[in-house]
Amino acid sequence: MKDYKILKFLDLFKKIFVKLGIDYQVMREILKVKLTLDTRRSQSVMVSDNNNIDEEKNQFLKSLPIYLIFGLPLIFFVTMDISYIFSMSLLFGIFMFFMMTSLVSDFSSVLLDIRDKNIILTKPVESITLNMAKIIHILYYVSMITLALVLPSLIVSIFSKGIVFFLLYLATIILLDLFIIMLTALLYLLILKLFSGEKLKDIINYVQISLTIAITLSYQVIGRLFDISELLEINFNPTWWSGLLPPVWFASVFELLIARNTNTFIVIYSLLALIIPIVSIIIYIKLIPSFERNLQKLNDEDTNKKRKHRFSNSLSNIISRTKEEKTLFDFSSNIMKNERNFKLRVYPNLGFSMIFPFIMAFSSGTSSILTIYFVGFAFLTILQLIKYSDSYKAAWIYKFFEIDENTIYRATLKSVFMNLITPIFILISIIFFFILKENILIDLMIAYISLNLGFLLLFITGPKTLPFTEKFGAVKDKGSILDAFRMLFILGGLALAHFIAGMFPYGKYIYLLVIIIVDIIAWRKALKAKESYEVQYN
Repeated sequence: MKDYKILKFLDLFKKIFVKLGIDYQVMREILKVKLTLDTRRSQSVMVSDNNNIDEEKNQFLKSLPIYLIFGLPLIFFVTMDISYIFSMSLLFGIFMFFMMTSLVSDFSSVLLDIRDKNIILTKPVESITLNMAKIIHILYYVSMITLALVLPSLIVSIFSKGIVFFLLYLATIILLDLFIIMLTALLYLLILKLFSGEKLKDIINYVQISLTIAITLSYQVIGRLFDISELLEINFNPTWWSGLLPPVWFASVFELLIARNTNTFIVIYSLLALIIPIVSIIIYIKLIPSFERNLQKLNDEDTNKKRKHRFSNSLSNIISRTKEEKTLFDFSSNIMKNERNFKLRVYPNLGFSMIFPFIMAFSSGTSSILTIYFVGFAFLTILQLIKYSDSYKAAWIYKFFEIDENTIYRATLKSVFMNLITPIFILISIIFFFILKENILIDLMIAYISLNLGFLLLFITGPKTLPFTEKFGAVKDKGSILDAFRMLFILGGLALAHFIAGMFPYGKYIYLLVIIIVDIIAWRKALKAKESYEVQYN
C-alpha cells in the first residue's frame, strides 16, 4: 500500500499526537486505508471516464486543477481598489459557496460515515484515535481544496496589496475553513438529535438542498448591503440581518486592521470572525461523543415505507398506459426515494434548479415568467445519474423477464419527471403567483408541458443506458460543452416559442394546444421502436 506524503508530514508531529493520548501508529494506518479508498471515489467536479482509474493516483488530487480554475476570479476582488468590506465580502461569499457545496456533495459521506465505528472500534482501537483520523482526513481534503481555490489570489495579493494583506488573507481563510467544517458538523448533529432512522436520512438530504439555496441566495443579499454611486463610491449600510452573514464578518477584519475603520459594526463583526470559529470548535469537540452515538440512528430503517409512497403509487395508475409500465414506474419511484447515493447526488442539483428562476429574474431586473424554464437546468445531471444504483447487479431482471427497453425508458422518465421535477415546478409556480400578482396560469401550463417535452428531447438526443444498471463511481459520463449547448438549444428554443406565441392575440392558447399535441405524439412515438437504441446491459 502506498505511503502518502501527508502521512510522512504527520510523522513530524508524532510526539504531539502521542501526548494527546492517541495511538499514532494505528491512526496512521487508518488514514492510509482511507486515502487508498479515496482513489476509487470520483469527485463531483470531475468529468472523466473512470474505467481507466489509476489505483496509485488519488482521483481527488487530479480534480484540484479544476478548483484552481474556479479560484481565478478571486484575483479580481483582491486587486479591487475599493472598500475592503465590499470586495472581501464578495470574495468570501464565493469561497464559502465552493467550500460548502464541495463539503456537502463530496464529504457528507465522510462526516456521516458509521462504518468506521462498526468495524474499527470492535478492535482494540480507542475512539479518540479513530476520531482524530477522521478529523485529519477531512481537514486534509478541505485544506487542499482551499489551497487550490485561493492560491492564485494569494500570490497576486502579495504584489498588489503587500505582505500584511497576504498574511491576514491567509489567516481569515483558515478561520473560515474551520467555521465551515464545524457549522456543517453541528448542523448535522442537531438533525441527528431531533430525528431518527430513515426520516433522518431524508432530513439530511433536505438540509443539503437548503444549504445550497441559502449560500447561493447570499450573493443577492450581500450585494444589497451596499450602495454604489455613479462615481463607484461604495457605502456600507449595516442592518440587523447583516450580522447573520459570515462573509461580512471576515471582510470586516480587513476593514478594521488595514483600512483602520473603527465603526462599531465593523468592530463587532471582526470579533465574530475570530470568536465564532473558535467557539464552534470547542462546542464540536465537547459534542463528539453525542455525535458518534447519534450516528447509529442512520442504521434505523423506516417500518412504514408502503404508506410513505402511497401518493406516488396512485399517481402511476393515472399516467401509466399499461400494467407493465405502471410496475416499472413504481419500481423507479421506490429506487429514487430509497437509495441514499442517488439522493445525495441529485438533490443538491434540484436545489439549484429551484433558485435559478428567481436569481435570473431578479438579476436581470425583470419579472418574466419565462425564467421558470431554468428549472430544466437540472435535466442533464438527472439523466446522467438515473443509470446508477447501489443495487445495479439486479439489472439481470430486465433480461430475465424480457422487458421491452423502451417501456423501461418511458416509465422511468415519467417517474423522474413526476417525482423530482413536478414538485419543484409547483412550488416555484406558487411563489411566482405571489410575486407577479397577475394571471399566469396559461403561461405555467405552457411552461410545464414544454419542460416535459424538453426533458424527453434531451433524453432521446443523448446517450442511453438502461436505468439503475451501473455502479456509482464505476463509470462517469463524459460531459462536454456540447451537452450543455444541446440543453440550452432545446430549452431556449421552447422558451423562445413561448415568448413569440405571447406576441399574438390568443397566441398562448393556440400554442398550448399545439404543444400538448406535440408532447403526446413525442412520448408515444419517440420510445416506440425497440431496435432504434443501442442498449447496454451490465
